[in-house]
Amino acid sequence: MEFMIDLDEYRLAVEVTHCADVKPDHTSWASDWDYYGYREMEFEVTSGSSFDDDGNETELGRNGCAAVAEQYAEDIEDRLWSLIDEKRDAA
Repeated sequence: MEFMIDLDEYRLAVEVTHCADVKPDHTSWASDWDYYGYREMEFEVTSGSSFDDDGNETELGRNGCAAVAEQYAEDIEDRLWSLIDEKRDAA
C-alpha cells in the first residue's frame, strides 16, 4: 500500500511493506502478545519533497528520504496507522 503523508515541511510518498494488526485473544495462553494483541508495521519512504517558507519545493533524493524516515519514524507510523484505520472503517 502506498500513501502520501504531509509532515511538517515535507510531503512523503510512503510504501507500507509489512503490516500486522493482531486483535487481542483473551482466551489464548500462548503468549502475552496473543492475549493483548499487537500492531507492527514496516515502511519505506519512496520519494519526498521539502517546502521552504516561500512554498518552493525541493526533491529530497534517496539520502534525504532515508534521513527524514529515520528522524520522523514514529510520526510517520502514527499517521500511517490513522490512514489505514480510516480506510478499513470506510470499507
